[in-house]
Amino acid sequence: MMGDLRALGYSAPLRAAYEASKRSNFHRLLFREIDPASVPTSVVLSLGDQVPEGVAARTRCLDDARQVVNQGTRVFGRRVPTGARAEWGTDPLTGEVWPETTPWWQIDIRSEARLSDVKYVWEAGRHRDLVVLARASVLDPVGPWFDHMVLMVERWVRECRPERGIHWYSSLELALRAVAWAQVIALVGDRLHPDLRARMDHQLMASARHILVELPYTFSSMKNNHLLGDGLGLVVLGLMFPERGKNWRKIGDRLMLMQLRRHMRPDGFMIEDSLSYHRFVLEMLIVRYLLGGAPDELRCAMEAAGIGLLRLGVLDGPVPQFGDWDEGRILVDSGPAGSTAGSAWASLALSGFDVPLSTADEYDELAWYLGPERGHRPLPSLDEGCVQAGYFVRLDAGARRLWFKIGGGPSHQHADLSSVWIRDGERWLLEDPGTGTYNGPLHIRNGFRTSAAHTVRVPLGGDQLLPHRAFRWLRSVRSAASSAGRVDDCVAVLSVHNAFQTEHGRVARVVLAGPGGVTVVDAVEEARGGWTMTLPLGPDASVEEFFGLTDLVCHRGEESPWLGWRSPTYGRWERSTWAQVSGPSEHQGRWGVGEISNVQVDFRWGDSSVQARLSGSGSPLMLTAVGV
Repeated sequence: MMGDLRALGYSAPLRAAYEASKRSNFHRLLFREIDPASVPTSVVLSLGDQVPEGVAARTRCLDDARQVVNQGTRVFGRRVPTGARAEWGTDPLTGEVWPETTPWWQIDIRSEARLSDVKYVWEAGRHRDLVVLARASVLDPVGPWFDHMVLMVERWVRECRPERGIHWYSSLELALRAVAWAQVIALVGDRLHPDLRARMDHQLMASARHILVELPYTFSSMKNNHLLGDGLGLVVLGLMFPERGKNWRKIGDRLMLMQLRRHMRPDGFMIEDSLSYHRFVLEMLIVRYLLGGAPDELRCAMEAAGIGLLRLGVLDGPVPQFGDWDEGRILVDSGPAGSTAGSAWASLALSGFDVPLSTADEYDELAWYLGPERGHRPLPSLDEGCVQAGYFVRLDAGARRLWFKIGGGPSHQHADLSSVWIRDGERWLLEDPGTGTYNGPLHIRNGFRTSAAHTVRVPLGGDQLLPHRAFRWLRSVRSAASSAGRVDDCVAVLSVHNAFQTEHGRVARVVLAGPGGVTVVDAVEEARGGWTMTLPLGPDASVEEFFGLTDLVCHRGEESPWLGWRSPTYGRWERSTWAQVSGPSEHQGRWGVGEISNVQVDFRWGDSSVQARLSGSGSPLMLTAVGV
């Protein structure tokens, strides 16, 4: 309880009043039904209705639509009947149906007695597949796509009445659905029966009121991507109902700007320390920009977030799936769910950069949203072999590329500060094991997000952050890093954190990357007790490829404790190999791939700084991390 109060801070009274309203059923007055006869016809917005010229984009859409018709809606990498051949309230995990007529605030989604993990049914209810079918209806007007889409929408308005059932529980879900429906109406609104269009407009109007009434809860508990999403939803709905919603757009923009000022860093990275949520928020900014009239501050944030992904390396191939991952999207595409490149390309194109025309056919984020026009600004140039990208330093070592995590944000993060991920060509040597679940068994949730799942050095039984419930942590960590430097033919970076300063002193790590390999040198300020570190190996990697690993035990698919797993997407996990290194306390350890033996590292511990002196065949290099 005290942990919850600390997390809520000054918002605790507001949250308490909100919970009292739910329990007393005062919500019934707040969320009363809107008279359908009073709802005007919505305005068509131009959003996601650019018809691609390229064969690949058109084929990709029709193939995806065919799977929706034949196999069902896409939910976390699988096809399920929800909405396509079964009720929209059907839980993909159990096949049972969430309550359909119960007021949403009376449905249990959190306790152990809940029906299931609500994210599965909500993912289907974001209506990405309706947009895919609407696109296919434009590309192939005589195909089965339009009729199938209409059946799904008719099922929705019949089963999911405003403020009833699981799909009205979350304002964010309503906002995302409004963005999807705006695209459906832009693509095929002229083919919808007037009665069906009117029922859709009734739900859209109810969504706007719901988001507004729910703002106290969002402010008290969801000052993150949820507040941005609510703001975007109000902008979209305000534009769709320009007379009735004159102030919705203004409120929406104010909400987005308010949250952006605390959400975004100047380097384009965010308080949500997660690749998935970076893409999610970036796509919100892209949609807001496409709607027109976006504040300049929002446009700048969109550009910075896109450049951040460019620096991280998403345009060159896979990057670590750091932080929480759940496939959250605003833009609709029929490509691989794990790709972030299309969103990065879209933001760069909208920011006026010269994006290759060939990318439009490769990425739906360009093909359906932007059209053929491109800017003329050259893409930002990057330092060869060493690039800082927000919380990361990206280093190249011959054919190998590695990411060194030197910082982190306070939301959706994992206990992975100072982690190292290594890709050798297209093959991962050390990978991030993923997320697993948010709302599933807590030992699985924590098994993937704690330090035991990452390449970080911790005391036996210790953790950098200490998990609390499904999303919170019991401690915060301060870190500092040096600038990159060169010694002989290698690039080196120092990072330091204070997660264990009280018990064991500070922890430092130097990463050396050169043509011959990657060497990691770990050091602790005070050597007390034993230490351990986990190396989650890539699917095709072998522990024999590494040097310096002593007292080594490999784990694969073990249940107790939860060790040796990888999660390619939310809700799925499969056996993988984790090499766990442990041993007695020592001040310094050295490991890696292809040892750089000609460079020695010595650490010097100051009161508020740490130095690493690197000695090679030439002049020595001094790296300094200040502030920890």
